Amino acid sequence: MTKLIRTSDQVCVAARLNFARSYFSRLKGLIGKKQFDFGEGLLFPKCNSIHMWMMSIPIDVVFLKSNAKNSEWTILSVYPQLKPWKLFPVSDVKADDVLELPAGLIDSISLKKGEVLCIAS
Repeated sequence: MTKLIRTSDQVCVAARLNFARSYFSRLKGLIGKKQFDFGEGLLFPKCNSIHMWMMSIPIDVVFLKSNAKNSEWTILSVYPQLKPWKLFPVSDVKADDVLELPAGLIDSISLKKGEVLCIAS
C-alpha cells in the first residue's frame, strides 16, 4: 500500500493512497462512495480541476505541484470541507496533480500551502 507523508514532520497524510490513472478511475473518482475514512487518499495525476457533482460526501482537496524526479509534491492550495454537489468546479491552474482527502483532515493535521508531501518507503 502506498503511503503519503508530510516531509517536515513525517505526519501521515494518507496511509492508503490510491491513484486515479485510468480513464474510468478518473471519471468515477469518489462518486458513489458513502464513506471516506482518515487514512485514505485519492491522487489524480495530471489534473488541476475537480467537480463535486454526484458526490455524496464532503471532502478536502489539495492542489499539488509535482517533482516527479523524487515523488514529492509541493502544496499550492488547500480547500477544506468541500460540500457535495458544489455548483462550480474547484481548480488551481498552476497545479499538476490533485489530492482528495477525507473531510476534516486538512484542519486536523494543519496542511498548508508550501508544505512538501512525499511517498513513504
